[in-house]
Amino acid sequence: MTTTDSQTSETSQFNDQGSIGAAIFESLRQPEYTGENRCGLCTILNVIIAATIAGLVGLRSPSGGLFFFLLFATTIYFRGYLIPYTPELTKRYFPDWILAYFDHHEVGTPQQSTSPAVEYDPEIVLREAGAIDRCESGTDLCLTTDFKRDLYTTITRLKTDGTERSALASVLDVDAENLDFVEYGEAFAAFFDDQKAGQWESRAAFLADVAAADVLSDRYDSWAELPPPERGGVLGALRVFLTECPSCGGPVSFGRETVESCCREVEVVAVTCESCGARVFEQNAGLLNL
Repeated sequence: MTTTDSQTSETSQFNDQGSIGAAIFESLRQPEYTGENRCGLCTILNVIIAATIAGLVGLRSPSGGLFFFLLFATTIYFRGYLIPYTPELTKRYFPDWILAYFDHHEVGTPQQSTSPAVEYDPEIVLREAGAIDRCESGTDLCLTTDFKRDLYTTITRLKTDGTERSALASVLDVDAENLDFVEYGEAFAAFFDDQKAGQWESRAAFLADVAAADVLSDRYDSWAELPPPERGGVLGALRVFLTECPSCGGPVSFGRETVESCCREVEVVAVTCESCGARVFEQNAGLLNL
């Protein structure tokens, strides 16, 4: 065997070993507790425990303490926690205000205005745009007939033509080529130059927002003047009035549910597609006057 062949063989073995090692580490990963699902409070708590144990070992053997800390840190990185049942323990024993601070489950946080001097009410905007009005029963609000027709026509066009990317680029005033879509679990997110540009409960919610933005831009004269948070608030509020799923076209249901986040259970008001299960709207029940 020549020297080149020997080097090639060694390189191949090294790559194979690296692939095996990566596969082993990946098999240890728990996606439900890492990445987007990682619980910040659980991670901090476990790092403190790991540092304490490693520090006690380090009093007798500094190298042993370092070894255990690296081992513990690797475990926390790949599995989300070191001590079993940490998420359940934090939910049970930590006060709700601490859990709420670390809770990253996005259940409809209120839109914050970047222009506090501008008076803003989603219902007023939607009424002035002719999007909603009293239902025929007169006891509630519904989408107006013509707005509903234009909205679902636009949704159908976006799905048929595959122009969701360019439509969102127009809303954000960015280059469509630099937009990327990512779906993880039920959530749907858009990234521009690797920075998150928006996140929705589902692709159905995304379709509803992009289509509604297109229709509202023609119907509401001051739409372009609304800051992005206000526009997001209007679009989110509009989804409450949907009667058909933007994705599968079936009926939607409105109700309260309890969802489990990384740190706690939260009661939410939700609009869900009955046929495909897509979540069109989700809001912390405590933030709504319902």
